[in-house]
Amino acid sequence: MSKLVHLLPLVGIMAMGWIMGWALPEGKVEVSVVVFVLGAFFIYGYYSVLEKRGHVFEDERTKRISEIAAVRTIQIVEVALAIAMIVLTEKLSDPKFAGAFAAIGLTLAGVLFLHLILRHYYARVM
Repeated sequence: MSKLVHLLPLVGIMAMGWIMGWALPEGKVEVSVVVFVLGAFFIYGYYSVLEKRGHVFEDERTKRISEIAAVRTIQIVEVALAIAMIVLTEKLSDPKFAGAFAAIGLTLAGVLFLHLILRHYYARVM
């Protein structure tokens, strides 16, 4: 498969970045949101058309590599958040760190909970 099929989405993403980079400092958040949503639909539609034409973007090997990479990423994020909580624990006497501690704690709890729910779901489905 030619790598040129990725050129159009790349140009689309660059245009999205340019428009969003212009709109956000101008205070036009709505324009940025619309551009982001339209860009996502464009890229999804473009790759859907290519798949219908017979282009293969993923096979079993690439899916397995993605699964392993996703698991490692989740593990690294969980460990990094746990280390951040340990480091911030000693700074809890300073009130300006209380919000960061709460945010990191809630993020860690949310990631762990979501991971647990998805593992349970996929264990039943697959």
